[in-house]
Amino acid sequence: MTGTQKKQRLLTMIFGAFAIFFTGYPHVWSIYQPYVMEQAGWSQGQASMCFYLALSTFVFGNIVGGRMQNRFKEKTIVWIGGGIFAAGILASAFLIVPTPLPMYLSYGVMQGFGQGMIYTVILATVQRWFPDRTGFASGVVVTANGLCGFFLAPLSRKLLEAEGVQKTLLIVGVAITISWILCGIFFQAPDKSLVNAGGSAEKSGTPETKQYTSGEMMRTKNFYLLLATMFFGLISYFMVSPVSQTYQIDLGIPSAVAVSAVMLGSIVNAGARLVLPTLADKVGRIVCIKGVLIVAVIAMGVLAVSRSLAVTVAVVLMYGCYGGIMGSFPSLTSSIFGMKHTGENYGFVMFGIVFATFGAPAISGLVSSNGYEMNVVFGIGAVFAVIAFVCLTLLGRNLVKEHAEKSVGAKKGTAQVRKPQAE
Repeated sequence: MTGTQKKQRLLTMIFGAFAIFFTGYPHVWSIYQPYVMEQAGWSQGQASMCFYLALSTFVFGNIVGGRMQNRFKEKTIVWIGGGIFAAGILASAFLIVPTPLPMYLSYGVMQGFGQGMIYTVILATVQRWFPDRTGFASGVVVTANGLCGFFLAPLSRKLLEAEGVQKTLLIVGVAITISWILCGIFFQAPDKSLVNAGGSAEKSGTPETKQYTSGEMMRTKNFYLLLATMFFGLISYFMVSPVSQTYQIDLGIPSAVAVSAVMLGSIVNAGARLVLPTLADKVGRIVCIKGVLIVAVIAMGVLAVSRSLAVTVAVVLMYGCYGGIMGSFPSLTSSIFGMKHTGENYGFVMFGIVFATFGAPAISGLVSSNGYEMNVVFGIGAVFAVIAFVCLTLLGRNLVKEHAEKSVGAKKGTAQVRKPQAE
């Protein structure tokens, strides 16, 4: 790789991560919600729908953006997706009106869909720049996403108190626009010669990674095991996150400790997104994620039975488990199904996040409505983490079996090529 190429790789990662940073913006919506409800006269349910729409359309944006990579340059998709995202936030500043439909379109659909488009193309392209360190590359990008809440939550709170919701949305919208333009200018996909044929074999006798299309991927058992692992692995976190602070306070843990735990959890979440996939490049992705799920089982078990400060430690660990899974799954997906269609493929895998996001409050509500306390919810979460571990174990066995079969085939092919030469 030449010096110019190394510089371009660095610029792509830096400005790609800068743009990805703002894709975590929907997760600070809860801070905006009271201000919007007061100004527009919305109900709690109407205001919450903005978050759920942004999350749902984000996945579809990933799929569409990934599919567009087969026809358009990556830079073009960044310009289109980033434009939709920025326009959605800027328009939202002027759409805080009694009827929520315009805001659903701008803050919900436009933001989520635009974010999804740039998220998938940036994630896939950065991995192609680092074909031998895809975990590290994807880890840097998703860490930027995880840091959004840590920085934008306190900033948004101060701006909302001082300037109001309209001006805050405009300020953040301008920042998003700047990140989009800079990414559009400096973002560049690597030459095909730098990528190992999207995952082809480097040595004789080494099995070649098949480049699955999304249709081919969804006809495999491995896809559904991967999807199930993400769903059951993340739903435990989504059971804890909304009540992580209030549950500690209800147990008599000091408020300052509970708040600090959430802040520390955000840092651990971001750190795990980078550290775990980077480590996975060396020791294996399945092994690392298994470790995360074991920690999740223990943490959820502690939450279910403990009434001491151990609960605070468990909350922080669950934030780390969430970051570890979110950081590891992009590179795990590309290692199983190939790099060529990884943007679109990971979009389908991300339905696991959507199912977990909607499933967690539904299960928590069902348990609470039947008169049970939160410790029962956490106990169910521990069971879900065990199920995720089982699904991942089955996936790992399938991959080992497939690798062995391909290795045998590759060796036979090499022997057949060499035999005539010997004669």
